[in-house]
Amino acid sequence: MAESRRRQITNFIVDELKKINGSTSTFNASYTYNTNVSNNVFRRLKFIDEINDFPAIYVNAGRDVRDYSSIGLTSSDLELVVRCYTKDEDPVDISESLLEDVEHILYNVEAGTDKGIQQINIFSISTDQGLTAPFGIGEVSLSIRYDLEN
Repeated sequence: MAESRRRQITNFIVDELKKINGSTSTFNASYTYNTNVSNNVFRRLKFIDEINDFPAIYVNAGRDVRDYSSIGLTSSDLELVVRCYTKDEDPVDISESLLEDVEHILYNVEAGTDKGIQQINIFSISTDQGLTAPFGIGEVSLSIRYDLEN
């Protein structure tokens, strides 16, 4: 069975987020990642009580809105939530540092990849502001516009 474009894009974002490894960015040599996620990036949603390894990132695909054009081009807007979990004495700062790394990846993902990505829009970036200390939760809500047929 062929993998859907929706799944391809979600997996692509997961793979890109795995680049957060505490070393120099492959996108920009002047940026050093604040965090090393040690490949703890997954394509599903988990809640904090289910997580044993920190930091961890979970990418959840949400609504997919299609725009059918009369000239035969169909595009879609896929909503994604990137949820980051940390554990530290200062969970707010650690969460914000990890969110900065996630932003760096999302701003540097190449549009026009073989996945048909046209544009990435970030709607919100937030943390729990220490509510779950010593754990930290950060979240990025975004939308990816892509060509359905490519």
